[in-house]
Amino acid sequence: MFKRIFIITGVLAIFMCFIACGDDLEKLDDSDMRGISSPPAEVMSAINDVLNRWQEGYENEDVDTFMSVFWSQGFRYVGDMGTEGDKTDDFEFDDIRQERDAATHVFRQFQDIDIVLSTPPEVYIDMDLTRAEVRNHYRIQGYVPAGESFQGEFTGWFAEGNNLFILEKRDAEWRITEWYDEAFSEENIQIENDELLPIIWSTLKQTR
Repeated sequence: MFKRIFIITGVLAIFMCFIACGDDLEKLDDSDMRGISSPPAEVMSAINDVLNRWQEGYENEDVDTFMSVFWSQGFRYVGDMGTEGDKTDDFEFDDIRQERDAATHVFRQFQDIDIVLSTPPEVYIDMDLTRAEVRNHYRIQGYVPAGESFQGEFTGWFAEGNNLFILEKRDAEWRITEWYDEAFSEENIQIENDELLPIIWSTLKQTR
């Protein structure tokens, strides 16, 4: 049904508008933040619930479920646009309304969105059990509705990279307050998919 899939080397421009990566990620690697690498079971369960709702809201194109995983106060989004080490093109905002607007735009434009997240996530939590650093790997693909195209010729897109979420516990509830994305460049995607990607590219060439 779909003749061509567009392989993106970072998170798609629109997708980047609501996934983020930040200015010096090293600042998060302090001793307080990395206090506990094996959180209590109840904390891990709460964190996994947040990640599951994030994925569920995105895949189901349900903006309310998706937005329910974020704290509006103190929210931060930064994206590296697939250019690790180059801060000149980073995309950043701290208005939760921009997150909702961007997500709504993506959900209207794409359908059949699939996300694969690495499990279990890498979790470090502070000694007070109120702030956690959560890392995972993502692969995402989506399609435009039948009969339509993206950027005039493509029917779908693929992106891959690493997420870094900062979660905070407020009033007994865990949510995401900061979201960083380390989107893969084309070279990194090829390294990660050295067997699969050539097959995909070959298929794309054959459909031209």
